Amino acid sequence: MRKTCLIIGAGLAGSAAAWELTQHGFKVRVHEQADVVGGHVRNEWLRGIPYEPHGAHIFHTADEDVWNLVTKLAAFVPYRHRVAMRIRSHHLSWPLQHAELSQLEEWPEIEFQLSARPPVPDSTNFETHCVSLMGETLYGLAIREYTRKQWGRDPDTLSASAAYGRIELRGDGHHDVFRDPYQGWPDRGYTELVEGLLERAELHLGQAVTHTDLVELCAPGEPVIVTSALDDFFGCGLGPLEWRGVRLKSELVPHAKLVQPAMVVNDPDATVPWTRSIETKWALERLHSLPGTIVMREYPGAPSKHYPVPDSAGANRALQRSYEHLLVQDARNLLIPAGRLATYRYINMDQAIRQGLDAARRILEAS
Repeated sequence: MRKTCLIIGAGLAGSAAAWELTQHGFKVRVHEQADVVGGHVRNEWLRGIPYEPHGAHIFHTADEDVWNLVTKLAAFVPYRHRVAMRIRSHHLSWPLQHAELSQLEEWPEIEFQLSARPPVPDSTNFETHCVSLMGETLYGLAIREYTRKQWGRDPDTLSASAAYGRIELRGDGHHDVFRDPYQGWPDRGYTELVEGLLERAELHLGQAVTHTDLVELCAPGEPVIVTSALDDFFGCGLGPLEWRGVRLKSELVPHAKLVQPAMVVNDPDATVPWTRSIETKWALERLHSLPGTIVMREYPGAPSKHYPVPDSAGANRALQRSYEHLLVQDARNLLIPAGRLATYRYINMDQAIRQGLDAARRILEAS
């Protein structure tokens, strides 16, 4: 008898799990809440120009197996991601480069504070970590107001974990954001990749699935991979998790080839309502000489679930653990969480795919 699995969500994690299971003969049913597949990585095209309605997504990884999989299903072109930060009239590299800071009017003060930094950052919270990393002045110029905009709360109420791997002060002249050996952007966009992963799966679109629906949707003992947010999956029975959402406004610039100094430009100015602007066309060099580009501005505070909120008190993480305990307690089906939403962690695309593959392999090992 053919083995089966139910997957909730057709983003990267759910799609990767579907791929792995169908490659081993499983009949996989994928239920997706939206009317399209891809989740937040789904991109769109207008007049041959790519843009990303849910924000910039750059594929980078040190996981060779994941890289081999994605490049098998979609044609990737080389792209090394660079980000600029606008501070008044200056465009600085992000992550910040020590050598560029001297162009700021506050440089003497910044230089003195850098010389007085502690040997180890103070990780009491996000703000103490950043100030001990770069000094109060540079933190105020580049980080504080951006963080308030992005998260809708004071930085000292965020966990220092929100800074790990994302905020640094470099002195090595390495301007690419990422250092992973495998980096690129899919020549025809991420949607092609997701559709390739789902090629052999049975798709049900426009169908949100909660825990109470499982009685009708799957048989006792059938494994279920959950990639939706667990507060949604359990009907907020333990209370809602805190999320931060964004909305993007897109502008077609018909005659310009490129208008930004990099794909992403961060704007920490408190008087500017958006956090960053994005020009996805930068990812595809073959389009650079063609007229027409699209610039998207990212506005924080939308009622959507883009970012889990790492509060310094740990309340959100504790609530997530309580929801995960409900998964383990289910005696009818094996319920496995995977992906950013279900694990309530800010992870990269390769990590989402890896979690989907690992969830599938857990099922394969148990079958």
